[in-house]
Amino acid sequence: MNVINEDGFSVYGFRVGESDSNYNYLVACEQTGQCVVIDPLDPITVLEIIRKKDYRVRYVLNTHAHPDHISGNNPIIKVFLSSKILIHPMALDYVAPRSEGVEEGDEIEFGEQRLQVIHTPGHCPEHLSFIIGDNIFLGDTVFVSGCGNVKFRGRIEDLYETFAFRLPALSSRLRMFCGHDYAENNLRFTLELTPDSQNAQSKLREIPEDRFPRSTLGEERTYNPFMRTDDPTLVDLLREKDPSLKNDPMAVFVKLRELRNIW
Repeated sequence: MNVINEDGFSVYGFRVGESDSNYNYLVACEQTGQCVVIDPLDPITVLEIIRKKDYRVRYVLNTHAHPDHISGNNPIIKVFLSSKILIHPMALDYVAPRSEGVEEGDEIEFGEQRLQVIHTPGHCPEHLSFIIGDNIFLGDTVFVSGCGNVKFRGRIEDLYETFAFRLPALSSRLRMFCGHDYAENNLRFTLELTPDSQNAQSKLREIPEDRFPRSTLGEERTYNPFMRTDDPTLVDLLREKDPSLKNDPMAVFVKLRELRNIW
């Protein structure tokens, strides 16, 4: 269990056992005891935290409707009968009826705190991310040195648009809370492409540390290949693998995703 204490709120995060390196999160308003739970897969551990701290769940937030991000919803809202599930409107059919849609530009209030909602589609069309303070909960959009796949209802075009236009508009200070921890494999993939990347080498050396969270958007912009599709060095290395590759950021992004899928 990891905890970060901010001005007026706390962030709890833990890796779910016997999962695909899933992370579950809870954000609590310390003044009022109200909290939100994000993408619960392990409701038992979440409810243990809540009981020990005497928190009350206001909302369960889902970044997207894949089973490993929503399967813990119902046990939590059954305990807290006044709570609701919040998810993008296009995914309401995937969750319990006690739910509401939230979209780009909405704010989610719990206690004296507010989370900003942004739409980050690609991994799947309904994907949302949530910002509070200098923290962003990204679900399966961005990982350390990687990005989400598009195997299950995703569109590579949408994911590229998110990386090319939505994420660059966000602060470099934002600390990344990802839905899974694939950091080591992603960094080894990056270093196979760009073995001289000192930033990726340095980040890989940090991986054995119990660091929470592992990265910021600013750090990712120095080595994450999906954020560097206009890097001439990276493009040249990819064109050595595929001489037909166009010198176009979206084509580079697509090629990177294809290579990561089979790596």
